[in-house]
Amino acid sequence: MGYLKDERPQTIGVEGTWILSAYHYKGSRLLEEYVKGLKRKKLIGSFCPGCAKVIVPPRNLCGRCHRIMDERKTVSDKGTITCFVVSPPIFKGKLKVIGMDPVEAGLIKDGEVVIPIFVKFDGSDSNADTILLNADPKTVHIGMRVKAVWAKKPQGALSDLEGVEPI
Repeated sequence: MGYLKDERPQTIGVEGTWILSAYHYKGSRLLEEYVKGLKRKKLIGSFCPGCAKVIVPPRNLCGRCHRIMDERKTVSDKGTITCFVVSPPIFKGKLKVIGMDPVEAGLIKDGEVVIPIFVKFDGSDSNADTILLNADPKTVHIGMRVKAVWAKKPQGALSDLEGVEPI
């Protein structure tokens, strides 16, 4: 039996309209705990009893020592950028994410620059991915201190943490 990549040298793309609200996803118990924390404007992580690491967002199993992580810890909503990318300006009709144009969907403004980052929140031993908001792309750097930007009315959803902004 050969490799699948040899049988299908190109990926298959499906153009069309995807009604994402028609799909329901049941999250894990950990995801439920995490979003309950976000609703209270708290960042919840898993604590490993073996190596004492705190991982945000929480996980069931420690990737370092492979122990079950049942205990939870709250970490600070302030942290440090460990990695970032500055996108080029995103214009309507030029990009599709999950089959959608982010400008048409109202996720970003036409011509907006997006800065996805990894942030290590104080009290955590892991990186969490989010978006840097309210920052000049020319001043962003590794080691930059940031704080969480919370939704005005948290609903108990992942979107309660809108991103982070410079301190």
